[in-house]
Amino acid sequence: MVDKKAVKILFKRYWSTTGWTNTQLSIKELDYAKEARIMFEPIELSHDEIIHNVNELVNILDLKEIIEQFIASLSTRRLDLRSALGSYIVGKHLLKHTFTGAESYCIYCGSYSSKTQERQDLNILNFERFKWGGIRHLDPLYIAFDLNQYTNSEKLVPTSEDYEILNKILIAINELPPEGKIRDLEKALTKIIKSNKEEREVLLQILGYCSILSNKEYPGFINKFIPFVEREEPNHYKNDWTYPVCFWTGKNGLNREALKIIFPNAIESVN
Repeated sequence: MVDKKAVKILFKRYWSTTGWTNTQLSIKELDYAKEARIMFEPIELSHDEIIHNVNELVNILDLKEIIEQFIASLSTRRLDLRSALGSYIVGKHLLKHTFTGAESYCIYCGSYSSKTQERQDLNILNFERFKWGGIRHLDPLYIAFDLNQYTNSEKLVPTSEDYEILNKILIAINELPPEGKIRDLEKALTKIIKSNKEEREVLLQILGYCSILSNKEYPGFINKFIPFVEREEPNHYKNDWTYPVCFWTGKNGLNREALKIIFPNAIESVN
């Protein structure tokens, strides 16, 4: 079971009623959250160590189980379990490689971790994971952390309510007008799933990583890893969605091939 008191301490560190904060916790609070494995001491990792960790984790985890946890999160709002699907799909085809290219980031994976070990704050990653279902699924450090945490999480059994919510989400995608944008889809989900705007954004971005919301010109990650330098961005500043959903519109609809892999039992509901 997730220790709700420890999660509350984690949230206190980074979030308040007015948004982001920088609250200093007491030693007692920190020790409690660390004991519950919700907060952690900083860790030193290099780029290559992070990639190694991602490769190991995606090779031992079961996609079917991860998909079930995503579905189970729809009614329970267990955003930490929802996050793993995005991390797994992006990391699955991430090739083993050494730090490549630019001085500040790897041009293949986009990691800002360098060739040498650097101090990494895992607490902010876990906050984002519990708060919104993660926002850094394209970052190898987050992928490794998220999947490692997932291995130690309790697993849920999806209910009929979860599958009903999933089907309604897919129907909403299928019925969006051709000119509809990803923001229109986000708004359409407000009556379907208990959530806030940021949670819905992450949910849709995960579906993008899974290639369910993608197109031929801007594919998702279901069949291969898309190198950082190949991920184009919209040329208008108002689009702050991640690749590939930033390019998705209603005319693209559902990627049926990806849907067969991720949610094979839901295909009939959107035929």
